[in-house]
Amino acid sequence: MRRLRGWLVRWGGLFDKRRQDRELAEELESHLQMHIEDNLGRGMTPAEARRQALIKLGGIEQTKGNYRDRRGFPWLESLLQDIRFGLRMLRKNPGFTAVAVLTLALGIGANTAVFSGSIAFLRKSVAFPQVDRLVMVLNLAPKQTVGWTNVSPPDYLDWKKQSQSFEEMAAWKWTSWNLTGKGDPEKLDGALVTANFFRTLGVMPAMGRPFQTGEEQPGHGQEAILSYGLWQRRFGSDPKVVGKTIILNQETCDIVGVMGCKSDSDRSVRLGRTR
Repeated sequence: MRRLRGWLVRWGGLFDKRRQDRELAEELESHLQMHIEDNLGRGMTPAEARRQALIKLGGIEQTKGNYRDRRGFPWLESLLQDIRFGLRMLRKNPGFTAVAVLTLALGIGANTAVFSGSIAFLRKSVAFPQVDRLVMVLNLAPKQTVGWTNVSPPDYLDWKKQSQSFEEMAAWKWTSWNLTGKGDPEKLDGALVTANFFRTLGVMPAMGRPFQTGEEQPGHGQEAILSYGLWQRRFGSDPKVVGKTIILNQETCDIVGVMGCKSDSDRSVRLGRTR
């Protein structure tokens, strides 16, 4: 109860400060006069009696300052004073105020847009079952400015063989291809992935099949899984697209599957053999 009462008194000290300062000054003056009278009764001169009384009280202004610190929240009062001072300065310089407000508005708006876009992208891009169990393993490079580097195929194979903490481990590499053949040439973004890539993520193509283990071996032909958006836009949602071929970077690839509408971007394709 004492602590609660103390907090209430402090909050109350933030309001009606003039009345409280006036009452404090009157009370200190009353104490000062009583000490002066006591000193005069001891035979001191008026000047010496007042000096000794001030020494005993610890100084009028020092005592007022200590009382104000206990009465309110000094840090909050300082913050409010700084805010009031800043507003007065802004009011005196309307041109600077306009530039400052415009700069803040642009900065806040840009950061809000980037943050909102990132959240939307991340939420869409990690829509996998048991996403809390998915982790990314990187190869750190502390002596380089980038902080991390791509993992080499031998390292990946060693990690996969020696791993005792992961149920599955897959690898991928972002890249792009030039799609030629029927229609206008088009640049596609996607990834080279290992055969267990979709099994690791816990997703499967909506049409066709995922990659198989033997298809990632060197010398094997290339197989591709299309995104839902690419299948709709480039192939007109052809239900018989699985089994057909496409030409990527002048190499023939067999289409083995099409992902669902929430799994990939509009312009992506994935190949089943890492390089």
